[in-house]
Amino acid sequence: MSNTAATTRYQFATLTASAPEAVLDGIAGIGLPEELSVTERGSTYLVIGPRPSGYDARLAVALCTLLVLTVLIMSAFSVVLIAFLPVAAAPLIPLLLRDSSDLGVGAVPEDDGVTRVTVHGQAPERLTAAIDLFLSRLPPPAAGPGSNGNGSGAHGDTGTGGEPVRAPEPTAAE
Repeated sequence: MSNTAATTRYQFATLTASAPEAVLDGIAGIGLPEELSVTERGSTYLVIGPRPSGYDARLAVALCTLLVLTVLIMSAFSVVLIAFLPVAAAPLIPLLLRDSSDLGVGAVPEDDGVTRVTVHGQAPERLTAAIDLFLSRLPPPAAGPGSNGNGSGAHGDTGTGGEPVRAPEPTAAE
């Protein structure tokens, strides 16, 4: 765990009349905590995660390679030094211990003109509250030809009157 704010699991799904770009731009425009940023963005998704650091997988592999070559060269002088070869994996340890709590947001246009928005991952509670607020203010999809009049959507979704539904948080017993 990092020494920053504690994270919570977060899941959210809703349908909206907004365009996918507008939803993603709105999520990206939310004031993110200092330690987080939008780390990846596509036409139908974005990922919010810890700010990238200078120490990444490429640097770790380069250091591992350098250590392997050093141990192999030193083993030419004494074969016993080959026992230090496993130490070459040491630069990978920080990558394995890194807390990678990411939050993925998807906004995919459906055939009937609505946008399906899903959010899944881990984030600080104040960020999840801001995302809840933003998503709850999105315009609901208009009742159109895909609606069968009983509150169910064209894809068998149960009707919620346009209200976004948030999955329950896990309890301490889980």
